[in-house]
Amino acid sequence: MLSLAPMNTRSETATIIRQPESMSPDRRCLLLMSGGIESSTLLFQLAQKENPQPVFLDYAQRAARQEWQAVQTLSLQLHIDPQRYDLSAFGNAVGALRTARYHVPLPHRNFVAIAAVAAIASNLNIKRIVIGLSADDAAVDTCSRPAFQNAIHDTLGSLGLQLETPLIHLGKDAIIQYGNALGVPWAKTYSCLLGRTPACGFCPQCLKREAAFALAGVNDPDMGYDN
Repeated sequence: MLSLAPMNTRSETATIIRQPESMSPDRRCLLLMSGGIESSTLLFQLAQKENPQPVFLDYAQRAARQEWQAVQTLSLQLHIDPQRYDLSAFGNAVGALRTARYHVPLPHRNFVAIAAVAAIASNLNIKRIVIGLSADDAAVDTCSRPAFQNAIHDTLGSLGLQLETPLIHLGKDAIIQYGNALGVPWAKTYSCLLGRTPACGFCPQCLKREAAFALAGVNDPDMGYDN
């Protein structure tokens, strides 16, 4: 299991969500990536001592093209080849069941993503799956809360797979501070839900990103979007 330096945590999450107690001797792992703050930080962390395989899922989210570009850029900087899997037909079909188009077409998207990555990991004979959830996610995403996370940990364990969420007790601002120490090039990451270039600056993810950088004490424009 990944270990992180002590930082400010969200104690209610840190004390409840279980993490695997021992790491498999196999240094390979599948890393679910979106090109945002959390998964990019994990990529740079894992690349130090592990053998991560970045995986990107296109499920017809508005920002799929920009997210995939960020994943490619960050991975290739570390001389790692990312993999992209096209679930856009499924995402569009599910999204069409709603009366309006949402930025993210899949309800419970982390549930769908973890199931998809579990299938990929099994076919690649990789036992460890790493995803970049933060303490802030639990406030808005049911699939990031302890009840779901503990259940999905147990479910994957019954399949011989290990799910790791090493950032789950860190706020986005603490993750940014940690990413700085790792040398994450923030200007190459992407968070905008609308898929705009330059980023819109007003969608929920852009606002959270801006607030987290300010709270982390990072004011250099190079640490934000490469507009």
